[in-house]
Amino acid sequence: MGRKMGNLLRNIRHLVAGNIVRSTVMTLLTLYIIRNTSVGDFGIYSTVLAFSSITTAFVNFGLNTYMTREASRNIGVFIPLLKAVTKARFLLFTVSEVILYILLTLLGYNETVILLTLIFALDPMLSFLLDSLYSLLYIEERTQLVSLAESGRRTLLFALVLLISGKKLVDIVVSYPVADAIVLVAVVILSAGRLGELRRISTGSVPSIGDLLRKNLSFSLQTLTGLFFWNVDVMMVSKLLGTTATGFYNVGATIFKAIYFLPQSFGSVLLPKLSRAHYDGNFENFRNLILESAKTLFLVAIGIVVYSQTSLSYYIPILFGDKYFPAMGLIGPMSLIVLFYFPAFLGQNVLIALDREKKAVNSLILANATNFLLNLMFIERYGLLGAVYATVLSQAVFFGSTVYYLRDVIVLMSPLSFMWRDLAVGSVLWAVTGLTVSWLNGIVKPYLADNLYFLTFFLIHRTLIKGEKFIP
Repeated sequence: MGRKMGNLLRNIRHLVAGNIVRSTVMTLLTLYIIRNTSVGDFGIYSTVLAFSSITTAFVNFGLNTYMTREASRNIGVFIPLLKAVTKARFLLFTVSEVILYILLTLLGYNETVILLTLIFALDPMLSFLLDSLYSLLYIEERTQLVSLAESGRRTLLFALVLLISGKKLVDIVVSYPVADAIVLVAVVILSAGRLGELRRISTGSVPSIGDLLRKNLSFSLQTLTGLFFWNVDVMMVSKLLGTTATGFYNVGATIFKAIYFLPQSFGSVLLPKLSRAHYDGNFENFRNLILESAKTLFLVAIGIVVYSQTSLSYYIPILFGDKYFPAMGLIGPMSLIVLFYFPAFLGQNVLIALDREKKAVNSLILANATNFLLNLMFIERYGLLGAVYATVLSQAVFFGSTVYYLRDVIVLMSPLSFMWRDLAVGSVLWAVTGLTVSWLNGIVKPYLADNLYFLTFFLIHRTLIKGEKFIP
């Protein structure tokens, strides 16, 4: 068991490493787009990405989560589920394209925005076909291939944009599905042998699309509400303040969305393990694993928030150009999002592993309602900062409701004294680092003072994040 948990921690590190490469490449791509297009064009690009989340919601439909949970309990159902899920995705993609066209037309967007959005919608479609194969790799603890595929996919995308785009939005958008298709073919070829073995031992028949969607309804509601939750602020800024304001707002949103892979890496690895443990009646043995994961994510989130208050905004004009100077004031308050999202995402995975996906949906619906209403009120009064305030408060509601639905699990995991003690020590270390960096910023260049953050993270990693706690 210890060896398996060692593999689990190693798999988390694989995903984190791969996603660091992926996020770095995507950040460079975003910088390229920002520097080589006008603020208005970047606003159009941001609007296209926001509305394509509708396709993401439909094509996802929570199918990966359902397939991962069920196949982790019985690997023999993977092939029948894979066939059914693939058919369902193509149907849902077609429906989403029709809905996108009607919605964008009714909202009065021009033909350019509509065309680019419909083309870009191929990206989530192909991405989720890849994710179907990733489900098997998560279950069998072969995350190194996932890491290589995801980092390679976005590196290939960046290369295509540099080679063929000509700085035109349509060329940039087309590059997304082209890169996806190439990597999808490569992963299918590399997985062909294992898929053939599973085909021979598969159990059960291929469920109909109707049966699959009915069984998956709770997961689909969670996905739909979750994706709306993550994009409603950009959509409302675009509609209420225009595409130029959306460009300013999305600079900050792009930075923080680039690091969401951290909790997602934990969730991807932990979900099949926790689901299997609950199925076998051994969930209580994973107490240390869950608590250490939560503590690690909290410590990282606190560090990100402190760094954002003292240093991150300094790099906005350097990275994105002087024209994005107005975005500097959004970075500090926007960073508070991660403080709530990181642990809440882990909590959502625990709810799903415990067959409480309806509770997960409830927490997202509550957060969505809060997000929409607060954005509607705050944007009119406070402008871009209003969208930031609304999103932060809705994330706090998301975290609070997730904790509420896990209150019985949290009681079973008590005492939590070691977790709170380490969090207090880590918070003090981050706070001292932030104060020191703020003082040094008046003496040396910020990029030199920021090295203290790396030293603090190294110290926290060596002393407060305990690898042995990942063993049940």
